[in-house]
Amino acid sequence: MKAHPTALIDPAAGIADDVEIGPYTIIESGVRIDAGCRIGSHVHLLGSVEIGAGTTVGPGAIIGADPQSVGFDPAVKSGVVIGKDNVIREYVTIHRGLKDGANTRIGDHNFLMTGAHLGHDVILGNHTVIANNCLLAGHVIVGNRCFLGGGSVYHQFMRIGDFVMAQGLAALGLDIPPFVIAAGTNRIAGINVTGLKRANLDRDVRAGIKGAFDLFYCRGLNLSQALEEAGKREWRGEAAQFVDFFRQETHRGFCLQSRRGARNEE
Repeated sequence: MKAHPTALIDPAAGIADDVEIGPYTIIESGVRIDAGCRIGSHVHLLGSVEIGAGTTVGPGAIIGADPQSVGFDPAVKSGVVIGKDNVIREYVTIHRGLKDGANTRIGDHNFLMTGAHLGHDVILGNHTVIANNCLLAGHVIVGNRCFLGGGSVYHQFMRIGDFVMAQGLAALGLDIPPFVIAAGTNRIAGINVTGLKRANLDRDVRAGIKGAFDLFYCRGLNLSQALEEAGKREWRGEAAQFVDFFRQETHRGFCLQSRRGARNEE
C-alpha cells in the first residue's frame, strides 16, 4: 500500500498491497479495497465499504455515510458495495443502506462525475454514466448503459431501465422504461436511437423496440389498453424487455407522457 503520511487508515481495514491513498484521507476499519485502486485526497470511507479492483475515487468523495433519513439509527449494520473499474470523481457522496444487512450497490465500469449523489439502497448497474450533480434518492434502481444528464434529479423508489438517456436538469419521479430518452418533468422524448446504435444493436432489434415504443407511446392508449394489446403479440429480445418493464411491480407508476414530436425513427 502506498499511502500519504497524512492519511488516517485504521489497521483493521483490508487494503490490497498496490492501492494508492492520497493525503488527508480517512479510511475506517470496515473498509475493503481491492487491487489496483487509487483513492484521492480528503476522501472519507466510513464503515462497511467494499471497493472493487481498478476503481478510482476522486478528492473529497464520501462513501458509506449514514442515510439522510429522519430517525435513522446509526447502530444499523449496513454498507456500500462497489464493483470493479469504476471512476468516482471528486465530491461524490454515496450513502449506506437504511436497514440491517442492506447495501447500496454499484456494478462495474461506471463513471460518476463530480458532485453526484447516490442515496441509501440505490442499485446501479454496469457501464452507466452519471453526470455532474445528479441526485438519486434512496432505493432508486438504475439499469445498464444509461446516461443521466447533469443536474437531473430522481425520486426515491423509482426504476430506470437499460439504455436510458436522461436530459440534464430533468426532474424524474416515475419509472422510466428501457431504451428511451427522458426529459423535463416525467416526459419521454423518444427512443435512445444513438445509444442503441453505439451498442451495436442491429436494425431488427431496433425495429422491435420501435414497435413496442409505438404501442405504449404513440397510439393514445392508456397503460391497461397497451398491456392488453401487447399480450396479443409475441415479443422477443429487447422488445420483450421493454414490454415486461410495464408488467413489473412499480412503487411510483410509469412515465407515460410523451413530448410532442417524440422521436422513434431509426
